Amino acid sequence: METYDRALFTKEELAEKVKVSAVVEQDLKRIISDRLEQCGIYYRVFSRTKSARSMAEKFEQKAYNEEHKLQDLIGVRINLYFDDDVDICRNIMENTFEAIEWSTSKRTEDEFKPTKLNGVFKLPEYLRSAVSPATWDMCIDATFEIQIKTMFFEGWHEIEHDMRYKGEELWKDYPGFSRFFNSILATLELCDKSMVSLFEDLGHELYKSGNWTDMIRSHFRIKMDTTPMYPRVVQILDEDQKTTVDSIAKRIFKTSKPALIGLFLKKTRRIPINVNTVIALLNEGIFHHPELTAVFRELDVFNDGREESLAESRHYQLQPLSNHDVFRMTCVVDGSRLKEENPAQEVIFRRSVETIYQWCVQRYEPIFGDMPRQAGGMELDIAGYHAAVETDWEKRIFRMKVRHVDTDEAGRIWYSEASLLPDNEGRVVLSVRNGYAQAERDNMIRENLPSFFSYPGFYKQLVDTVGIHSGIPCFNRRRIVREDQIGQIVSAIEDPACVFPIVLIVSKETEDGMMDENWLGQFRVSDFTRTVWRYSHVFTCYEQVGVKILERCGVEDIKLPRMYLFWPDGELESYGPEDVLNCSFGRHLEAKNDARTYDIVHGGQALYHQVVTDLREWNMSNPKYISGTDMEMMFSKS
Repeated sequence: METYDRALFTKEELAEKVKVSAVVEQDLKRIISDRLEQCGIYYRVFSRTKSARSMAEKFEQKAYNEEHKLQDLIGVRINLYFDDDVDICRNIMENTFEAIEWSTSKRTEDEFKPTKLNGVFKLPEYLRSAVSPATWDMCIDATFEIQIKTMFFEGWHEIEHDMRYKGEELWKDYPGFSRFFNSILATLELCDKSMVSLFEDLGHELYKSGNWTDMIRSHFRIKMDTTPMYPRVVQILDEDQKTTVDSIAKRIFKTSKPALIGLFLKKTRRIPINVNTVIALLNEGIFHHPELTAVFRELDVFNDGREESLAESRHYQLQPLSNHDVFRMTCVVDGSRLKEENPAQEVIFRRSVETIYQWCVQRYEPIFGDMPRQAGGMELDIAGYHAAVETDWEKRIFRMKVRHVDTDEAGRIWYSEASLLPDNEGRVVLSVRNGYAQAERDNMIRENLPSFFSYPGFYKQLVDTVGIHSGIPCFNRRRIVREDQIGQIVSAIEDPACVFPIVLIVSKETEDGMMDENWLGQFRVSDFTRTVWRYSHVFTCYEQVGVKILERCGVEDIKLPRMYLFWPDGELESYGPEDVLNCSFGRHLEAKNDARTYDIVHGGQALYHQVVTDLREWNMSNPKYISGTDMEMMFSKS
């Protein structure tokens, strides 16, 4: 038998060679979600791709080699609400992907551990091309892992894993605490079993009372819409219950949940899920009751109400796309963050092009395959994906346009545009646009439209490593304005080309000469600066300096302490201690899989979120934004 040496790789080697496009995770989640949605299972699905650090640690912990490879480069976790859905979900996954092996929690009769099921599956062939070829040379298998757990155990599993599985030394000399921990785990396991029993018992009582709609909902425990049961179907069930020993209603109640799920999955297309379609499926596949068959055929049960479904109508109606910008920027690239002192414009242009183009390659090479290592001329298209680059090194002109489909939201296309052009003074001017396009309809539910702020990764890299200027160079830490800097700040505020809002926080001094920022409450100036510095300037100053700046800017009725917000269009807003105290802000916290939560914060924390939101909204609708095309026309005319 051939033997293999143990493989060990550093996180640097893994980071360089293992590249996984976001498309892989997104597509796996979409496929799994579509299948679970098709049969109404209550679930949440999450995913992750192992980081280079995590992979390096695993190679140290386990003896991976060419015979025994790492199998969970991509991991998907499915959390289920009902214990008896675990086996159903396992069956669905086995019929969706090519399974290699399953493993489950091992435990003795008097031991309690998470009810966790792990499956290893072959990565679909079409997704392998979205992973860098060098990955398969790193003792990594072309597989992914699906972990299935119930929600009760998901709630405490991470704690159990870190504090018990990894921390056995904590417990070995304290059997009493370990026993107490076991009793808690036993309670959670009992909750999983009891929840199913509760709904089964409730369903039986509803069956006995003749409440067919709620009996079906309770017994099968799947997501159903609120469509009422057809009156004629209610009549048939009522009459049949009175005259037949083995009635249709009794047979519905005796049908297992896996049997119903199987019938949903046999449908070649997704159908509405409600009490009518449940009975229709059971009748079509098992009961074959002639009266029910006639009713469902007449009412076209599997298509009933489909024309009212927004999601379904998207597949049949072609509409023009409307653009929604989520980031807009026009500024000068000044090279202030380069190591070279006073770098030449040629150097700034070259480094800017390299930064933007390398982002393009890293993001789109998994889609298009090998791309040129250096920016030049290029235009690539694959269904739903587009990348175009144009470079003139002599004239210092660069343009890039890319777009890709949103794998989570049907009918939405994301786009990013960047251009670098020389202005009349020979400086490198950057124009960036990021956003999405989708069809608009009169009946679209506006609440479902995203309203978020997002700049492309290349902009972040360029700002962080090359440096930009908008009235004044950007800086990622809080800045205290000194006497000799007053003129520079005033010039930035009055500069018509400045597109960065300028936040000026003026505070009084304490008795020991320090800046007194207690009036801001939980408004954290340093955190605020790190959040907004790539699209806004933040300055703090003592009273004496602040007053001079405000007076030179023509501000009347100066009150201190106060936060002044100078908008690029000349508008001015300000917030004092009373505003901080009375401010409240409602936050929509959007988690993965559209699990939305909402909370309200007050005081300085509320002001923090309010000002950040205002700055981002200004950027997304920035009236001073100049596109690359407009810049080129403007510079050529002048």
